[in-house]
Amino acid sequence: MLIARNKLTNLLGAALLASFLGQPLTTLGAAADNPADLGKVIAAGKAPEGDSVAASDATDDTPNWQESTLTGDWGGARKRLYDAGVQADLMYTADYLRNNAGGLQHGGAYMGHTDLVLQFDGEKLFGWTGGSAFLQLISNTGGRVNLNYVGSLMGVDNLEAPVNRTGVFKAWLQQAFLDDRASLRLGLYPIDSEFYVTDASGVFLHPSFGMAAEVANFGSLAGPSIYPTSTYAARLRVDPDPAWYAMLAVSRGIPSERIATAGPNVSWPKGTGSMLIGEVGFSPAKAGLLRESTPAEAKDDFVPISKLAVGMWRFSPRFPQLVAVDAADEPLLATHWGAYFLAEQTVFRVPESNRDLAAFVRYGFTDGRTNTLDYSLSVGFSFRGPFAGREKDTFGIAATRAHAGPQGRAQLSDELGEPLSSAAETAVEMTYRAQLAPGVVLQPLVQRILNPGLYLPNATVAGVRLQLAL
Repeated sequence: MLIARNKLTNLLGAALLASFLGQPLTTLGAAADNPADLGKVIAAGKAPEGDSVAASDATDDTPNWQESTLTGDWGGARKRLYDAGVQADLMYTADYLRNNAGGLQHGGAYMGHTDLVLQFDGEKLFGWTGGSAFLQLISNTGGRVNLNYVGSLMGVDNLEAPVNRTGVFKAWLQQAFLDDRASLRLGLYPIDSEFYVTDASGVFLHPSFGMAAEVANFGSLAGPSIYPTSTYAARLRVDPDPAWYAMLAVSRGIPSERIATAGPNVSWPKGTGSMLIGEVGFSPAKAGLLRESTPAEAKDDFVPISKLAVGMWRFSPRFPQLVAVDAADEPLLATHWGAYFLAEQTVFRVPESNRDLAAFVRYGFTDGRTNTLDYSLSVGFSFRGPFAGREKDTFGIAATRAHAGPQGRAQLSDELGEPLSSAAETAVEMTYRAQLAPGVVLQPLVQRILNPGLYLPNATVAGVRLQLAL
């Protein structure tokens, strides 16, 4: 552990030294579909989060900064830094959303989010075979549309946080082994960077198309390590075959009473219990179960979306139930747990192009005794390249529904001091993500929220997102 800590210190020191000496930093290959999870938004030609940033002996996987950023390669300086084993990405995202009907009240607000991401190739930097590191700093600014205007249980924007924060969000070391068929991560690690993830839903701004509502909803004592607050964790991933993977992670629970005031991360001693989560996934396309590509199609770089996965999570120790008590008026205890299923698949492709239509469905449920929500369901589709000549644009429409269990409804009604009008909240979002220029993305959207907070009138939210990769 001391050796690993020293390696991380050296890695971070090298990056900071490069910055102070005026070395330019490489930037995001594309604007983030979800700034809370930059691992999903690495663009074509850029290594995914946690993968080695070293170029292959057979191919050159260097990012194409001219096509993906506002400022290009800076005269070759970015390429030199990348070849040395350090990749740095900087992105700014600005949202303006307004509630035009229903909810708490009419009104809107601006929200800003900055990401600085550093990826390190341990072998290039220090001869650390199979080693890599990852550091992400985030900064939030602006108002809170859902808190002040909508009142939704699930939220309306994946940038919104309980309080504005600036600090470290991810910081982990990774060791790959078994010829890169397995890897172990240790450090500050949010589970929504890899677990319960569907690429087809990544274009949407509604938070529940990232980490689903029933997992993101905190239980009676603790919640998971997800945006905007992470905690220490260990994650093991095994890929025995290109079509299969399995992941297992254990992290500290984040206390419910501290989520609104905690810093950018919560230290291990201040956590509440621990969370264990596992997921097993399969790609029908990689297994060759779908229609074979034609020879012409096989020559291009098109990669279909294709995944089936199941997962389960639980917290320990046992937590108090939300409202149930025994004869002595003491809270009854129960295990805080849940499970989920997800599927996504490219269902249509425009021949010999990167334009395709992908559909997704996700369903998850909880014990319903320590968690306000007892299940959620999300369905939708996204069309990459909906128009000829606009292959980098994406159009999407999706719906998500979260249901509160009997104890969750009783608790919410007691907190409000009045009966609820519904047992479930539903959100529908339609959006169009347009790349206007290299490194510039504009994304208008509209949402319809039915029964926000399970007691408020239906809300209509509209707005726009601007993303800049510098």
